[in-house]
Amino acid sequence: PRWQSWLVRMQSGFILISSFYLIVQMGVLGLLLLTYTVQISSFHEATETAISITKSSDLRQWSWQLLFLANLYWLDPVLEQFVPPEIVRWKEVVCYGGYLVLLVWFLRGISDVDNCLTRYGHFAWTHILIIFLTFQASLLLRTLQHGMMWYIFSVSIITINDIAAYMCGFFFGRTPLIVLSPKKTLEGYLGGGVFTVAIGPVFGLLLSRYEHLACPTAGFTVLSCTLEPFNLARGQIPPFLWHSLYISIFASTFGPTAGFLCSGFKRACKRKNFGNLIPGHGGVLDRCDCMFLMASFAYIYTANIAHPHS
Repeated sequence: PRWQSWLVRMQSGFILISSFYLIVQMGVLGLLLLTYTVQISSFHEATETAISITKSSDLRQWSWQLLFLANLYWLDPVLEQFVPPEIVRWKEVVCYGGYLVLLVWFLRGISDVDNCLTRYGHFAWTHILIIFLTFQASLLLRTLQHGMMWYIFSVSIITINDIAAYMCGFFFGRTPLIVLSPKKTLEGYLGGGVFTVAIGPVFGLLLSRYEHLACPTAGFTVLSCTLEPFNLARGQIPPFLWHSLYISIFASTFGPTAGFLCSGFKRACKRKNFGNLIPGHGGVLDRCDCMFLMASFAYIYTANIAHPHS
């Protein structure tokens, strides 16, 4: 039933939001653990989906080895302090050598040319996942040095957009938006976009008023800083309010495209969802697909516009 699905989705959403709030209270450590947990869970779901089509279960361990190498190569600077200096020093050499071993492993596993296409499909899909999940997740972690609010806002605003688009589509949706995601409607896309752009600056302003969210970080520690003044009557507006507006515009326009991309793959595999861990939402990747695109945009924005000289 339509309304039952709506209620289940809302209940799960409330639990997810509450859990995220508790994770934020853990500080940088909590966000690091969350990022790696989401990345690994998403990789598992997407890899199992691919294996169900390619029937290349013997490449499962190979895929996880590649994921390990990718996480080592893009290891977060905060975690590097817990890795032996020799490994950090020779990280690129180790990863490249490991990749050559995996390449030989893959080629040696081909015993019949008739199944080459499916195995190469698995090979390509795993590399796509590494770029989409591991690389973009590593970029998001690099925004933490400028303050946790960049991370929090980026993943939250795309979630707000998704919820708003779902609500608008549920109540007002009539016009199909894209064939890759049959339930998405033009009304939901536009309504969600307008709501996101309207609420984004307000949410960004709220985050910027808390020192433990707005101040830069060093390792697991939040440094002390002076908050930007806010006085609307005097025209004193924190820069993050404007930053949050621009990020909200991206989230409401290009943000959903990551979801369409993943939906297309699921349709190609004759699957409705990547998993069933979250009632009403599907798997972890079903819930977080758009967040990975927001992750790379958040890094590009902070590194080139908000903090170009840091």
